[in-house]
Amino acid sequence: MSEDVAIAAQVLSTNIFDSATEAIEAIAAVDVLGLGVRVANRLVTEEESDELVEEWVVEVLSSVPTADEE
Repeated sequence: MSEDVAIAAQVLSTNIFDSATEAIEAIAAVDVLGLGVRVANRLVTEEESDELVEEWVVEVLSSVPTADEE
């Protein structure tokens, strides 16, 4: 296999949190385990009302992703 080809990390779990504090705690736990993490936040419509609320998506990866140097 060529060294230029990177194998993508497998997503082990996807977790959704209501606050950044909870997401940060999950990220710290993933770091202790030596796994990778992908984090995003998004706005979703609350079910009881038409109000937008922020939620945090933390994906636990099988390995730490590497950044492209380009």
